[in-house]
Amino acid sequence: MMEITLNGSVQQVRESTTVAELVEALGLPMRGIALAVNSEVVPKSSWKERSLSPQDKVELLTIAQGG
Repeated sequence: MMEITLNGSVQQVRESTTVAELVEALGLPMRGIALAVNSEVVPKSSWKERSLSPQDKVELLTIAQGG
């Protein structure tokens, strides 16, 4: 297990967890989400390949429609 920071909260995830696996583990849909790791936006097309590392800072935003 390793620690990452997700939206300011320390979380434990297994080593080699990908961004896609993290989103899935959180029970979030793959649509309507923007995600950055260490202040770099990770394109959705790279989520399955982008592995997290210890101490990574992940910011996850859900996009909401409105006016």
